[in-house]
Amino acid sequence: MSDDTPGDEVRALESADPAAATTASADLHDRISRIPTATTPVPAGRGRPRWLVPLAASAAVAAAIGGAYIWGSGGIAVSPSTTPIAVETGTPADPARPIHLYGDGSGGALSQSVEMQVGGRVEPSVDVGFGWDRPTGRNRFLLPTLDTASTRADVFVVDPAAQTTAEDAGRMAAALGLSGDARPSDLDGGWVVGDYAGAYFGLQLWGEAYFQSGIPDALSVCERSATDLHGRDKMNDDGTWAFGQEMIRCMAETPLPSDDLVNESVSLFLAALGIDESATHVTVTPDGSGRMTTATAALLVENNVTEIVARVTVSAQGIMYASGPTGEIVSLGAYTVVSPAEAGDRLSDPAFSARMVSSPDDHSVPLTPLAAPPEAPEPGSTVPWRVHDREIVSARLGLALLPDDMSRHRYLVPTYEFTASDGTVWSVIALDEDELDMTGSG
Repeated sequence: MSDDTPGDEVRALESADPAAATTASADLHDRISRIPTATTPVPAGRGRPRWLVPLAASAAVAAAIGGAYIWGSGGIAVSPSTTPIAVETGTPADPARPIHLYGDGSGGALSQSVEMQVGGRVEPSVDVGFGWDRPTGRNRFLLPTLDTASTRADVFVVDPAAQTTAEDAGRMAAALGLSGDARPSDLDGGWVVGDYAGAYFGLQLWGEAYFQSGIPDALSVCERSATDLHGRDKMNDDGTWAFGQEMIRCMAETPLPSDDLVNESVSLFLAALGIDESATHVTVTPDGSGRMTTATAALLVENNVTEIVARVTVSAQGIMYASGPTGEIVSLGAYTVVSPAEAGDRLSDPAFSARMVSSPDDHSVPLTPLAAPPEAPEPGSTVPWRVHDREIVSARLGLALLPDDMSRHRYLVPTYEFTASDGTVWSVIALDEDELDMTGSG
């Protein structure tokens, strides 16, 4: 056989003539017919020869028919699908949940949460977990066919200047039942009304307010009651611990706040801060052990639930403490957003730090003691280097909160979120590089 004789794989490819499809150009027909064989000499300086013919041919076929292709140990696998998967977004009737850029941002499980407002959804959070096999370090992302068209979308920022004066602080505090003039805060440079030892309201200059009513929590109330009755060490006649029994009785008899009280408390706090309640997505999380309920009101921006939130913790006596944004969310205009295909490539680009932001399982491996020394590997055996294959099955475009640590600005930026077949979720910022200040710190 001469060096010019095509190999079996090339002959099979040429006989099939994948370039005969109507979408293929004459130029592509010509290029496929002239694909070099596996025996073509490798130019000097290129290292040992590799069998590139099937790979090059498969890439050409994929380009001709519009299918996706991925690098793997066996070459390129051509996706059977030629239609890009749809990129999901939120709708007015069903706002999309927040996208996280820095890992799970929900702050704990929401399995007991109750939805208060129609037009949103409660998403349970997950704990990625820590251990010897936390699979976030080495990943290979297997991408489906993704759209290659870029688009434009607004970037938003929280402008804290909307409410930052002493008059603003006094007005908000008065709406929450506090009287007195606002004075400069010695803690954060903002304003404060009231007494830190009791009820007080604070307004921070970067656009955040906090409130404490002075209502004690149920645990503190029951602890004082049990101490007054029995002290901390007194035993009952039957040998039980009197203090502990009183604590159990007192906590069991302390009611949770009613739904109406929680609703009224949320409305009161949002109104005091000037937040339109109809433009929020509210969830509540009862805490049976503490006999209180925390409501979270997340601001809605362009059909997206954001991580700019107000939190109100309520007992049966009313608001205990609360915090929330006082700045105005403003648009910085339309920015270029990369295509879903380019965003998919960013999953493997360390400059964009794609990370697992949620997972359905705890991937940690418990550490167990060894019964004997591990046996030495066999000569020539492979060296462990775990790589987790992540087959992407869905994508969506939404907003993520991006704090600027230097200026204390809070940005809401377009962000892609990709979900893999194993349920793990990954995100990358969607803005084009020309729209980003990527200056390093040295």
